[in-house]
Amino acid sequence: MVVWLVWGLAGCASTQPDVAAQEVIFVPDAGYHLLMAEIALQRKAYLVTAEEYLNAAQQSTDSELARRSTEFAYDYGYDVLALAGARRWLELEPDSQPANEYAGRMYLRRNQIERAFGHWRKSLGAGALSDETYLMLGVDLSEEQNPSGATTILARLASERPNAAGLRLALATIALRAGAWELALVSARRVAASEPDWIQAHIVIAQALLSMGDEYAAFAYLDTLLVAGSIVPIELEYVRLLSAVGRIEEAESRLRELGKEHGIRAEFVRLHGMIAFSDQDLVTARRDFAQLLANGNNVYASLYMLGRIDLIQENYDEAIETFSRVRGGGYLVRAQLGISLAYDRLGRADAALEQLRSFAASYPRSAVDVVAARAQLLYRMGRVDEALDTYEQALLYRPDHVELLLAHGTMLDLEGRVDEALVPMRRAVQVAPMDAEALNTLGYTLANRTDRQREAYRLIRLAVELQPDSPAIIDSMGWVLYRLGRLDEARSYLELALAQLDDPELIAHLGEVLWETGERDAAVALWERGLIDYPDSQPLIGTRHRFIP
Repeated sequence: MVVWLVWGLAGCASTQPDVAAQEVIFVPDAGYHLLMAEIALQRKAYLVTAEEYLNAAQQSTDSELARRSTEFAYDYGYDVLALAGARRWLELEPDSQPANEYAGRMYLRRNQIERAFGHWRKSLGAGALSDETYLMLGVDLSEEQNPSGATTILARLASERPNAAGLRLALATIALRAGAWELALVSARRVAASEPDWIQAHIVIAQALLSMGDEYAAFAYLDTLLVAGSIVPIELEYVRLLSAVGRIEEAESRLRELGKEHGIRAEFVRLHGMIAFSDQDLVTARRDFAQLLANGNNVYASLYMLGRIDLIQENYDEAIETFSRVRGGGYLVRAQLGISLAYDRLGRADAALEQLRSFAASYPRSAVDVVAARAQLLYRMGRVDEALDTYEQALLYRPDHVELLLAHGTMLDLEGRVDEALVPMRRAVQVAPMDAEALNTLGYTLANRTDRQREAYRLIRLAVELQPDSPAIIDSMGWVLYRLGRLDEARSYLELALAQLDDPELIAHLGEVLWETGERDAAVALWERGLIDYPDSQPLIGTRHRFIP
């Protein structure tokens, strides 16, 4: 709190002796803090603005100030201040729908699901709502990047409102993202039965079946929907699923037939370009996205994809120019990261860093989205303290941001500060207990840096269940099995991981297991092959040196 000391003179010098100055204590009120907030906003001091808005709200009974405090802090990514503002708002207006919604968002980010559910439930009120409102609720929850927690909330809401088809579809969609495929399938089927014309329900059914490993059933289901004739959204989903399972030629053939039947549409060209890009046919992908751009279709998406192609083809100056034309929308942040990466690859690390700094200053609402890139760039430049401080400052106001927590922990681990590294990693798992990446990062660090192998195994086993096809997670399972002395099992996992992803750390791991099982010639041959492809890999160099000084 600020205290001002005001000194004054009493009396008149011509008729009375001077009176000693007297101290007056002024305690700033809500009006003062509001004024300070407006001044800070004009100066683009956004953190000070958020703090002063909160000070004003806490010293006032005006719910409008609490609303302004909450919304500003939320918009600019200051979660701690946003939650404090929402709490104050709810003290003044306990039944406020938007106040409960903001509180629900903040508690969901912290994975405090019971509290989050209570606020989301209250935000909906007691009466029935439109399907559109329920679907928007699903969109809102999906934005919070906690699909597991959001699934729990929507499932409980749906159990209370069993006839709300929109709510059931929102549940199915987000359950699919959370890896709760059976729940997604059951929910989507209920929607399809009551609302057969809702295309999204049918798409979720097919996606859930494919995710559960039943490729035949997924395509058979779509085939039954197309018996009576072509339905363009279903046809496009059919093509996407064909591409997803590697049936590229079939996907392209079906897309060509779709074009003959319905004419060439922008969504057909875009999907064709995405398939070509995923199949590394960059010439075709460039042609498709250039065509979309020339016709004014999907402008920012097309520019972003053309920039990515330039990066892959090492046309870095062209990539910078192309990415710079992305001025808004969902591709803005990714384009800025692309510009920074292009500068870095040109050997202009300072320009890469300045690009991210200036973007964060110009777009403060997106500043948190480039924190990790800034920190990692600083780290590669040898500015380790600045890199770590970048994470620490961001986490003061986004303490439950899973990606930042994991990145911060990983950087601390690279610096050998293992005990410190485990703190943000454990927090990430606490916030997102069903996040495979969080589980794997903590589990691998425990396996690699400590003697807590059984705890590591439990974490990694769950990660494997959640993402059984991830080479990185499969490698972690192999490594923890090796550390537990289960060499044959370890070898099978590591061989599987390396078959899916050629990576120097995977090569180092498998070589070490081969060495320990007595296949030393095979281990040396594997390491030497790896060093030809990855001559600068420190994990590979270090592993080989430990066994062959």
